[in-house]
Amino acid sequence: MHKGYLLDTSVVSALAPGREGFVPTGLMEWLQNNHTSLFLPSIAVAEMAQGISKLRRSGGVARAESLEVWMDGLLAIYADRILPLDGAAARVAGRIADAAVAQGRHPGFADVAIAAVAQHAQLLLLTRNLKHFEPLGLPCVDPFIALPLAQVSSV
Repeated sequence: MHKGYLLDTSVVSALAPGREGFVPTGLMEWLQNNHTSLFLPSIAVAEMAQGISKLRRSGGVARAESLEVWMDGLLAIYADRILPLDGAAARVAGRIADAAVAQGRHPGFADVAIAAVAQHAQLLLLTRNLKHFEPLGLPCVDPFIALPLAQVSSV
């Protein structure tokens, strides 16, 4: 049982303006129906800001500006549901990273940090990158393949 859902960067980015045609039927409705149980990791905010900056630097100024406005709205909506990599989650990240290295895997810091935030907060990770997170021993679902079952605990 989990306490909600953590949205990985890959899911949030796929919901950006201009990508509506790629969102599976039912996903937007599911997200709206479960919005109070959805959380963003601060790491995803940093990754999105980096992507927007890269787009602007490479000449996509108009698209970057559009995404900035979208991200401002997203941050306002999720203001009290953006989870940091605090001290407790950082300790979890260290354990996750070491377990991955012991298995011969070398995940990037962002994935380890997002996994740690999800695990520490007891949230089910929603990601398009199952191959990045499943080896970390983290329960995760790709909502573009199958919507998560409603098993949110209020405890």
